[in-house]
Amino acid sequence: MNAMLLPLLLFCDVGTDIPEIVFDNRPESGVPREARDQDRTGSLTREELKALYATLTAQETIDRWPIKFHNAMSTIKRVRIRYFNKETWKTEKQAREYVRGFLANKSSEVYSFQIWSQGVGIPEIDCLVDFTDEYRKELIDKRKPISTGRLLIWNGEACFRDATSRWWFVTIYNHYHRAHPKGDRTLAKPKKPK
Repeated sequence: MNAMLLPLLLFCDVGTDIPEIVFDNRPESGVPREARDQDRTGSLTREELKALYATLTAQETIDRWPIKFHNAMSTIKRVRIRYFNKETWKTEKQAREYVRGFLANKSSEVYSFQIWSQGVGIPEIDCLVDFTDEYRKELIDKRKPISTGRLLIWNGEACFRDATSRWWFVTIYNHYHRAHPKGDRTLAKPKKPK
């Protein structure tokens, strides 16, 4: 039997080059295709849109337009940063604080369509989002699909995939200029007094 395997091993080893192996943990450039392609026809009615926005908040009966991204915080349990641009943030702590500030920012608005016209490259930060057990149970009770969320942050733009795999487009202009190392502090809206 060993005599039969030897020619096979020699044959398999001849002319094979080991492919190059590299580490590349950067996310893909641009808005994910599934986010761009969802509801391209714009055929959603106001009621359907309202139902979609309700997936971001536990307060379904409140009709607030536009929806603020901050409303989604009650459904998020954990945000795991997979990638951050090390040229912008030198430490994990700096990237974590920027994401924490983004999540706490009450001025970020959420839309069901891409609201910016310029292209975006590789995200500055790429995160996976885990949702609370209560929210997951609520979705199960409504027979809705459940997946891991995703958060992509560029400079003045962000995309968020909720637990139902629906993508949302978030404005972060004010947070970018207030907290990003490359932001222009003079363009940030002044903080409201408490």
